[in-house]
Amino acid sequence: MLIILSQTNDPFQNIATEEYLLKNFKEDVFFLYINSKSIIVGKHQNTLAEINYSFVNENNIPVIRRLSGGGTVFHDPGNINFCFITSGDKGELVNFKKHTTPIVNFLNALNVKAAHGGRNDILIEGSKISGNACHVFKNRVMHHGTLLFDSKLKSLTNALKNDPLKFTDKAVKSVRSKVTNIQEHLEEKIEVNEFVQQLNQYIINNYDCTSYCLNENDYKTINSLVSEKFSTWEWNYGYSPKYEFKKRLKSNSGKRFEITMQIKKGEILEAKIKTNATQKVKISELEKTLNSCLHQYDDIKTKTETIFNEYTELDQKEFLEALF
Repeated sequence: MLIILSQTNDPFQNIATEEYLLKNFKEDVFFLYINSKSIIVGKHQNTLAEINYSFVNENNIPVIRRLSGGGTVFHDPGNINFCFITSGDKGELVNFKKHTTPIVNFLNALNVKAAHGGRNDILIEGSKISGNACHVFKNRVMHHGTLLFDSKLKSLTNALKNDPLKFTDKAVKSVRSKVTNIQEHLEEKIEVNEFVQQLNQYIINNYDCTSYCLNENDYKTINSLVSEKFSTWEWNYGYSPKYEFKKRLKSNSGKRFEITMQIKKGEILEAKIKTNATQKVKISELEKTLNSCLHQYDDIKTKTETIFNEYTELDQKEFLEALF
């Protein structure tokens, strides 16, 4: 098995590296990485329904869709990510316990009372420290998971808050769980980099491993994946399943609005606005303009700007805030 320690905390590059290793290597791989602050959504999720858009935008937190299913997770420098990529027979590739057992055993070796949970996760005394997901490609499977070591749990909570009443869809929903950090359960406090080195060494000691460093040719393909896929709005937001968005708001002028939009592949197919406002012509113009927009902040802002320059019953800023 090849063992690879990432040399970057760039979340776009690390998520792209997982796909690259899965689809271009024949060897089994164990890949360890730490991302800078970011939100990673599952392949089959509605991104906007999972995140606190205003918090994410104000704090410049990148949002990236991964290859695997499952729920949304928050990454920061206090969170470690592990990834096993292995080959096998069809129908026997997905085995969560097989790929989380080395991590549980490692934590137990540190006298941390870690155990397998009931949702393909890892728990310490009933609190979650690891969420896991996988993706099958031909005869290979990528299994990856998080390890909350010293993560800023308040940021995690704030970044993933949203109003579930705004979205109606069949997308996979995240299940929020009580969480804890591994560091709180260690007998001796250590820094995250030392913990990573200890985990790396444990895998080397218990498996037949060969260290591998990604080279220039590897990064050429990885960087292409970043630019063509993992950094694009079309993948990270537009790939979301079809959904209905509904929001009620009372404007600063005192008028009430109910906005309903049907969205498919990130495009607004139909927008309806019910209101007691009097400028009906402008409302009709706004509906028609939304029907040419992506459900994307900048696109809606640009295309509706002229309308709001002439409309007095609703401010563009409060309108945009309602849509996200």
